[in-house]
Amino acid sequence: MISGVTLDFWWVKAMEFTGAPPAWPAVQEGTLVGAVRVGGDFRDIRGRSIKPGVYTLRYGVQPDNGDHLGTSPFRDFLLLVPAALDKDVAAHGHDATVDLSKRTIGGSHPAVWSIDPPATTELVLGLHTTELGHHALVVEVPCVRDGKPAGAMRFGIVLIGRIDA
Repeated sequence: MISGVTLDFWWVKAMEFTGAPPAWPAVQEGTLVGAVRVGGDFRDIRGRSIKPGVYTLRYGVQPDNGDHLGTSPFRDFLLLVPAALDKDVAAHGHDATVDLSKRTIGGSHPAVWSIDPPATTELVLGLHTTELGHHALVVEVPCVRDGKPAGAMRFGIVLIGRIDA
């Protein structure tokens, strides 16, 4: 529970990637990573309100277009998409995922959930403090490459923190 709001996460059985070892640059943009049920009004990393509901979590990369300079040391994010609109498990690519995620909060920007690659010594389900002083829960998602088990992706999902963008 974060600030009185219950968050229930579900992660995919296995996330497809290319390369070795599992790393975000080897994941196709728009790949389904999991889902979350938000039990009350919650703020994304930009301070925008996420209404209670169920959302899919898809991998997204912050565009390198000059609009995001200095907002985060990492370009990797999870984009929230209303589950009722997300009917296909296939990766959607950048533009389609961003367009769907914009419908989460309305407006011109997607709903973003910051992720942070914690040090490998961090325990799964442990808390991690990011370079920006944000607080993240360390999770691990199994990965497959060419349909075969290929390790797991460990990362922090930022639960408390804010960036001004």
